[in-house]
Amino acid sequence: MKRQTLRQWLLGLMMLIVANQQFCFGQLVKSDWKILSENNEPAKFIDTVFLDKSSLHLTGKAQAIAIRNGLSLKSFRMDLDIAGEVMSGVGFRAVDEQNYHFLYFRPGYGNTKEAIQYVPVFNGTLNWVLYNYPIYETTADIKPLTWFHTAIEVRNNNMKVFVNYSPVPQMDINLVSSDFNQGGILLRSMFGSSYFANVRIRPLPEALGNWEVSEQFPRTKTLDASYQMVSKVKSWTSIKPDQADVVNLSRIFKSPNGMAIARHSIASDADKDQLLHFDFTGKLKIYLNGKELYHYEKQKLDRIFNGTYVISLPLKKGSNELIFITEGDASFFGNGFNAMGRMQHQNWGFIAEVSR
Repeated sequence: MKRQTLRQWLLGLMMLIVANQQFCFGQLVKSDWKILSENNEPAKFIDTVFLDKSSLHLTGKAQAIAIRNGLSLKSFRMDLDIAGEVMSGVGFRAVDEQNYHFLYFRPGYGNTKEAIQYVPVFNGTLNWVLYNYPIYETTADIKPLTWFHTAIEVRNNNMKVFVNYSPVPQMDINLVSSDFNQGGILLRSMFGSSYFANVRIRPLPEALGNWEVSEQFPRTKTLDASYQMVSKVKSWTSIKPDQADVVNLSRIFKSPNGMAIARHSIASDADKDQLLHFDFTGKLKIYLNGKELYHYEKQKLDRIFNGTYVISLPLKKGSNELIFITEGDASFFGNGFNAMGRMQHQNWGFIAEVSR
């Protein structure tokens, strides 16, 4: 079972709540936004009420773009309400007003395959004929100058777009390759008015890369390995998370049927607590600088997702050694699942992310 102190769990929960509050930005603080006209000239911030919602009004001409000051993000979730006339959108990872990823909505094309579109904006170009359906355009139930809600989740190279609180995304794509992998957030209106309300932005945890994995050790009925096992490792193999943020250990073992140690070095500029978000298959122990923080020795075989579990990492200034002692799902099937004549793990891996 999980062995995690109540204090550790509460600290992680409190830090998660504080982080969410700290990075939720209300749009109506005028000093937080820089407004530009379609001619890239400074413009007036229009704070208005539209259909009973306090909102930012972009006319599309005198007020074309609103850039959120002092914000640079890679992975994030953004929630907002939009009421648009022709084209209303969100730019992200913006280097400047000419280079960014752009997601926009065409309310007049609601319930058609052109209702939502994503394009990369390179040097001011709106490449709308180059990136289109069935991948970069999709449908949504939206109407002109009528409020709808959208949530945008960007993790590494993936973007999901949810409209009107849908539990499944209307758009789920990989972003087009670009040089702007982190940057600012902007709102944009084209060819008519748009209103934006209830804007909330929060960073999402980022996957820990550059893991090293030991050779396999024999499995036992319980995950009885301790931190002292690290000194018994004969060789380390480098591995990085894949596009799904999964550190998939089956990639590096020809016959994955054991227990292994994965380690990652975290550099910290000060003594501080940082949140570790993780999920896994099988059994798992987590150590930081030799101290056990988490222990699960039952057999876990559930679909894994980003951020299922959260604990606090008490980092010290300098280099910190994070250790995962991990076992996959072989014991769930007894001696393993038959993989064309041999018994072995079928699911062996984990997701590990930190809040920056």
